[in-house]
Amino acid sequence: MGLLDAWRGYRANQKTKSLEKLGDTLKNQVTTKEQRWEAIEALADAGDFALAAPQLMKRFELVVDHGIVDKREKDRVTEILLENKVIACPLVCEAVRTQKRISWPVKLAEKMLSPEEYLQLLIESLNTEHVLFDEVIHERNIEILLALKEISDARIVAKTSQLVRSRDEQVRMAALECLESQARDHGEARDCLLSLLAEPLTDDNSRFIGLVKAIVARNKWETSGPK
Repeated sequence: MGLLDAWRGYRANQKTKSLEKLGDTLKNQVTTKEQRWEAIEALADAGDFALAAPQLMKRFELVVDHGIVDKREKDRVTEILLENKVIACPLVCEAVRTQKRISWPVKLAEKMLSPEEYLQLLIESLNTEHVLFDEVIHERNIEILLALKEISDARIVAKTSQLVRSRDEQVRMAALECLESQARDHGEARDCLLSLLAEPLTDDNSRFIGLVKAIVARNKWETSGPK
């Protein structure tokens, strides 16, 4: 390797480290809003978006106490990523599949993907194994279920029906919401909810069965199916 190649390699390595430092600023809880905003704009103007985009994605991993500030910063990152969505889209999809906090990546994915691609991403990202005490999986599943609630598709029913018996109460509740929404168009969702009423009532599931009964009564499914 010649001296020129070595110099170029050194400069590229230094630039990568500099951008990584900016990205670390975006996910550090003790940074100020001024520091984070400066880092966001520096990454937007970095000149190499393939290197800057993964660092910008780090802002979605942090939640700051001031909600207005948090939203303003994430809105700005969203705007930058949407302007460069060819590069950003794979990173956004990977975040939906793997990260703990995915509410903002999910919103971005909806804007970047076709409706079918978006649906497939959400369905594939649901973890239907009955995992106990895994906060990351449960939090991800809840976010995905809430997003699926806004879409009508029979494939959602098949997947969600596996989570309505999750060991995590919040996941079960989100699955109930999703199934009730799907039941407007898909009888399978209504049948799944009605089948839950046949389960023996116990101290552990009494609240859950009570919610199922409330959903059934609210929709008057005993006398008429979903329209």
